[in-house]
Amino acid sequence: MNLRKNSKINTEFNASSMTDIVFLLLIFFIIISSVVKDPALKLVLPKGVNNVNPVNKVIIVSVDKNLNFAIDDKKTTQERLPSDLQLVLKDAPQATVSVRGDKNIRYEDVMNVVMIADKLGAKVVLALDGSK
Repeated sequence: MNLRKNSKINTEFNASSMTDIVFLLLIFFIIISSVVKDPALKLVLPKGVNNVNPVNKVIIVSVDKNLNFAIDDKKTTQERLPSDLQLVLKDAPQATVSVRGDKNIRYEDVMNVVMIADKLGAKVVLALDGSK
């Protein structure tokens, strides 16, 4: 007489679910490692000051695709640009010159305007279109 029950427990290990989990973890870490970038330099920046001075005047120098120049809505020529810009900067010596160049003109033409403003001692920024 056999008193033991017939045990139908399977003692084999099924590794298919384990490989699925490993591959999901691998994909997760690959995605996370490509998203998280360490900065090139670790900096501790100073705290800002609460009493900020008002924004200085901004002088806009525009250049179109035909190399027509304008300083704050007043048209000028390339030859008169340094003297006209100097007159405007004389009234506002701490002003910032914002150079707006048409996207179809050469890089050198925009940089000539930047160099003129820099020689006059102005702080120069290039204006960009933020829309896509």
